[in-house]
Amino acid sequence: MRQTIFILLISSLLLAQSSEATLTIYKDGTALIKQPVAWSIPSGYSYVTWDEIPNGMHRETPFLNIEGTDILTQRFNDNIFSGTDYFNSLRGEEIQVKPKEGKLVKGTLLEISSSSVTISHESGIISFNRSELEYIGNKEKDLPQSSFHPYLSWDLRSKSSQNIEGELVYKTNNFLWHTVYRLKMINEEKGELIAEAVISNSSNMDFNNAVIQLVEGNLNKVNIKRPRPERMNRAASMNANKDVMPMMEKDELGDYHIYSLNDTHDLGAKENITVRMYGPLDVGYEKKYVFENTERRQKEEPLEVQLTMENTESNGLGISLPGGKVEMYSYKKSSGLEYIGADNMGQVPKGQSTTLTSGRAFDVTGNRKVLNYDRQRKSEEAVIEIKVSNTRNEEVDVLLVEHINGDWIIKDESLNYQKKDASTVHFPLTLNAGETKSIYYTYRKEWK
Repeated sequence: MRQTIFILLISSLLLAQSSEATLTIYKDGTALIKQPVAWSIPSGYSYVTWDEIPNGMHRETPFLNIEGTDILTQRFNDNIFSGTDYFNSLRGEEIQVKPKEGKLVKGTLLEISSSSVTISHESGIISFNRSELEYIGNKEKDLPQSSFHPYLSWDLRSKSSQNIEGELVYKTNNFLWHTVYRLKMINEEKGELIAEAVISNSSNMDFNNAVIQLVEGNLNKVNIKRPRPERMNRAASMNANKDVMPMMEKDELGDYHIYSLNDTHDLGAKENITVRMYGPLDVGYEKKYVFENTERRQKEEPLEVQLTMENTESNGLGISLPGGKVEMYSYKKSSGLEYIGADNMGQVPKGQSTTLTSGRAFDVTGNRKVLNYDRQRKSEEAVIEIKVSNTRNEEVDVLLVEHINGDWIIKDESLNYQKKDASTVHFPLTLNAGETKSIYYTYRKEWK
C-alpha cells in the first residue's frame, strides 16, 4: 500500500533553508536560484512540497538536486485563490451585501466589478458602490480548493527512512544588477576610482544571508558550476588595503565573468542594495579637450572634456571592469567634491583602455570655418580654419578630430596630422594658459 507524507514548508525550518540561498544574477533581468533543502522521509513513497517561490519563476526550470531517493514526479501548482474569480462564481446566487451605513441586504448577484455590485432584490435592481460596502459574501458558498501561494511538489520513493539534503535550482525573473563607478579627479592626471554593484530584487520574496554572484557576459553561453565563495569577515574587509583588496572574487568562464561577493547579504523583496566591487583605486588618466567635426561643417562651441584610462596594473587597474555608468567628480581641498558629469562605459578587458566624456569646458572653445570650397565635375577641394582658445590659467592638451569621407588627401596643413583610419584625421596640439591658436589645412577629393 502506498504510504504518503505531506510536508508543508511554512515552519522555522523553511526559513532556515531559505537563508542560505545562492543567487546568480544576470544583466538581462534573470537569476539562477539555488536553495538548500532538507527533509526527513519514510521508507517507501512520500510527498513533499515547497512554497517559498518568488513570482517570476520560469515554470520549466525547477529541478530538485538530491541524492539517496528517487524523484518520481514533479508538479507546479499555481491555482491561487482569487477574490475576483470567487465573486464571479457567485453570479446568479443569493448573496448578502452590507453597506457601511445601512442594513444588510439579500439578493441575487447580477454583476460585480472593481467599482460596483449589482443585485436583484425583491424591491428591484439595486447597484452599490464597492467603496461604500462593508461586507459582500455568501455564507453557504465554500471557498474553492486552491492555495494562497504557488508551490512545487514531488513524489519520492526511498528504500529506507532517512534524512535527505540537496538543493532546489530554478531560474526566475525580477532580478537585476548594474555597475556604477565613482571617479574622484584629484588633479589633471590622477584620481580615485570606486566600482559598486547595484543589485535589485523586485520579486515578492526575501533572501536572507544569501550568497550573491553577478554575471557579466552572454547568458546563452552560461554553464555555471561554482562553489560558494570564501566568507570574509566584515571588519577585516573594511580595514583591508584599499589598493589591492577587491570586495568580491572574479572568475573567468569562457566568454563571461562571474563576480562573487566575499560576504553574504540580505536582499529583501522590492529592495535594492549597493555593494563595493573595487576600490578606491589610484588611477591615472590622460585628459584632453576634443573638437570634432565633419568636412564642411562650421560651428563654434566649447570643447568636450575626455579622459582616457588604461586598464593596466601599472595604472592601478589590470582587472576586468564590467560596463556601467561612471559618475565623475572634481576634488579640491577647499571645496571638497563637485559633480562634473557622467558617461556610460562598456566592459573594459584587462590591457585595454576606455575614454570617458565628462561634459564641455566653457573656457576652452573652438571655432571652425570653411574659408573656401571649390567643387568641380571630378574633384572637390576645401580650405579649413580651426581656431582654438584656452582661457584657463593652465596648459591644456587639445585634440582636433576631422572626419572626411571618400578618397582624399590633405595638403598645406599648418600642423602635423595623424591619419587614424580611412575617414578620420587627428590634429593634436597643446595650448598654454590664455593662448589662442589657428590651424589651417586643405583637403582634396578626386573621382573618375
